[in-house]
Amino acid sequence: MAITYDNVFFDFCLDPLRDLFTSDFNYGKIYIAPEIKHKDSFSIRIWGLNAESEMYVASGWQKQYNIEIALYEIETNPGEAFYKQFYNDSERIYQLLFNNKSKSTTIGSTTHAWIDGVCEGFTINEFVGAEEEIEGLNVAKYVFNCKIIRED
Repeated sequence: MAITYDNVFFDFCLDPLRDLFTSDFNYGKIYIAPEIKHKDSFSIRIWGLNAESEMYVASGWQKQYNIEIALYEIETNPGEAFYKQFYNDSERIYQLLFNNKSKSTTIGSTTHAWIDGVCEGFTINEFVGAEEEIEGLNVAKYVFNCKIIRED
């Protein structure tokens, strides 16, 4: 017996987030990865942290997806103008997430929409792993949660 499924986490959460950022920021690298991959002056990293079942019934399910988003900006000789731009970009990402509390994505004949998208907030310059080794790195990290309902 063959099952049907959708790669919900990647195709309907992570990839649409990348599309949102790509359409709003027409520069820098925007990618899906568990850790920093690009040491460009501007990049955004997206990574799925986990998914939790909230409803599980015979006709479908609802899950909450938790996603980390990291804004990276590198400047080896930062001044106040750099920090002003860094905080501007940080707020811009937060507002973009706020404006997209729900988002519908269609792939082929399948459409799923995330609902109740919430950004819990963001932290500044909390470095992890390889981030600590990069000279001039500044990072803003967000946790974005959204829900998707899949009905058979």
